[in-house]
Amino acid sequence: MEETLQRAAQRILKDATLLESGESILIIHGAHNEKFARFLYIESIKFGAFPMLWSFDDIILRDVQRFPEKPPKSIESLISNFDVVLWLSQYTEVDNLPEKVRKNVFAFWDGVYNLIQDLKVPTLLINLPCPQWLKQNGIEPKDYIHEFISAVDVDYAHIHELGLGIAEVLKNAGEIWIEDENGTHLKLEIEGRTPGLEDGTLRDCRLKRRECEVEIPAGEVYIAPIESSAEGRLVLPHEGLELEFKGGKIVSIRGENSEKLRMKIAGVKGADILAEFGIGLNPGVNPLGLRIFDEKALGTAHIAIGHNTHLGGANISEVHLDFVLLNPKVLVDGEPIMEDGRIIIE
Repeated sequence: MEETLQRAAQRILKDATLLESGESILIIHGAHNEKFARFLYIESIKFGAFPMLWSFDDIILRDVQRFPEKPPKSIESLISNFDVVLWLSQYTEVDNLPEKVRKNVFAFWDGVYNLIQDLKVPTLLINLPCPQWLKQNGIEPKDYIHEFISAVDVDYAHIHELGLGIAEVLKNAGEIWIEDENGTHLKLEIEGRTPGLEDGTLRDCRLKRRECEVEIPAGEVYIAPIESSAEGRLVLPHEGLELEFKGGKIVSIRGENSEKLRMKIAGVKGADILAEFGIGLNPGVNPLGLRIFDEKALGTAHIAIGHNTHLGGANISEVHLDFVLLNPKVLVDGEPIMEDGRIIIE
């Protein structure tokens, strides 16, 4: 396992971070992913870079009654001197902290995040959740680590080229039609909306030195459909859900998990509006039942509801929920671009 973790660290630094000799890199991590953070640290040195580890161990804060609400001004000066930031999921047992301490911890790290964005330091967000959170979502941590390694040890150039081809098809299109063998049949309008590509690399961020963050594992093309356009049915047997859309909004929720979804969106403005359509590009992702991971898998498409201004849409909401379709058929302006999960664009 250690050898494959080391290889994953090498791939992230070389092909996702695009690290160069002489550069400085800040690695932020939590107690649960310290081992992988150290692999990143060691491999950075091998690249000829100058890494710094910023460890945050919320486990030792259980008996602490005070925690700073804002990062000190010295942190801004420190961050401004880094070429790249790698931010691993840093919370391990934050929910067990006293309420005021927990609130200040969140505010402190929000402040750090805002500083990084304001200073336009290219940032790679590495999704390595804590074991407790994974177990709560029905996933064994060792299984996630295995799949994480597979998902980052991929050909990023190929993902980029494949994504560009799909984005080009969507760029001047007017309508998307999605269907599958479970009974999904959903029509969306996208005219005038611009697709985006998430290829898992900091290439564009580093070239333009603009406010930018990239998540990894990655790999998707996404677009925000016209908010009033969704018509039809989304059937998700693996989620225990069936959603009916009319005029862009959910008008019916059925299935064994329907009540859970109703509770999540009840009373939340804009939460019932279709927000996103996306296609997964990453051949190293094997669906685990975790939406933020599964939606990147090659052969999948996903639909989201709720907030979408960050995707180029117009709906503001406190909720953004994704739903993954396995092996769908997708047509753009009547022409298929995906058949049973297989991308068929030229």
